[in-house]
Amino acid sequence: MEVRNSLGKTIHKIEHREEIGIVEAVWYSTASQQDLKQALSFGLLVHEQTHCSYRLDDITKLSGLWADSVAWLEKDWLPCACRAGVRYVAFVASLSSSGEVAGTAHPMDSIGSLTEVRFFTDGESALNWLKNKQTGGL
Repeated sequence: MEVRNSLGKTIHKIEHREEIGIVEAVWYSTASQQDLKQALSFGLLVHEQTHCSYRLDDITKLSGLWADSVAWLEKDWLPCACRAGVRYVAFVASLSSSGEVAGTAHPMDSIGSLTEVRFFTDGESALNWLKNKQTGGL
């Protein structure tokens, strides 16, 4: 499934990779706060339909106001994600991306009680962490 911004450009693709038991979301281009909210809310449908607890978000190609959305993520999206079964989220972000800045500027302390969120700078490490969580690892 994909989500487009108001200009018709794809900003978000999400799919359940059943073979590895992970919902994978890839973000593209520039996204407004409204675009981010729409795409994340739309993505919850995938979790609700698949009952998948593991999510990999690649935000290395995303630009926009991610840091400004952290409060909304915590207050609104995360409780919905938990109800949809999301328990582990791995964000892949480049060190210069707005996503990484959001993760370091706001450690999302209250998220830890609901679901476990980690930031990585490469997809392989993020995927390995999620696979480790599937097998009961730390």
